[in-house]
Amino acid sequence: MSAEIKDLLYIAAIVAAVSGSHFMQRAKIMVLEERMKGYGRTTDRIFDSLKRIEDKLDEKADK
Repeated sequence: MSAEIKDLLYIAAIVAAVSGSHFMQRAKIMVLEERMKGYGRTTDRIFDSLKRIEDKLDEKADK
């Protein structure tokens, strides 16, 4: 009987460990996705700034 209980506890521990690592991986993926969104916004701002600078330089060149 005690061997069966140990086996059940062992299986329960494995299930808990696997599910914990699964959710940890999902959390890491969510963090990486949020970082990528942040970098996307940052690059958009950089390109907008470069576009404005280019427009200003074009206006000065026309004068």
